[in-house]
Amino acid sequence: MSDQPSKVNANVNYYTGATKEQVGNLTDNEKLKTEGKIAQERSNAEYDAADKAPSKITGNYNATVGAVKEMVGSTLGYPDLEKSGAEQRRDGNAELEAAKASEYVSGAGDKVKGIVKENVGGTIGDQKMEAQGHVTKLKGEDQMRRNE
Repeated sequence: MSDQPSKVNANVNYYTGATKEQVGNLTDNEKLKTEGKIAQERSNAEYDAADKAPSKITGNYNATVGAVKEMVGSTLGYPDLEKSGAEQRRDGNAELEAAKASEYVSGAGDKVKGIVKENVGGTIGDQKMEAQGHVTKLKGEDQMRRNE
């Protein structure tokens, strides 16, 4: 999941970049100023991507709230509420499935990276690399299993 955009990471990196930029301003270090500005720009892009990425949490929330609205609308005879609830439930379920698919693919990537690293480590006799690859492979398999 570390490859996925994260608002928390984006905020941490943004303020780290802002600090670098300020230190660069105080010390008249152009390199630090530039690195700080670049970090802030990257962080803004990551934050925007995280904001648009499908989320299991919001998908589940919308599916649940939509189902409740749909049921209440149906039970009380409010067709507009029933219809908007059904739409919200469908959208929530679609977002949930998209988030699961994204995490499944990320897990598959980790699995492949792990297999390669494990095999390379075994081939060259690097036990540490082989063990790290095995752990990465297992992590990827677990993530895939959790998102089937």
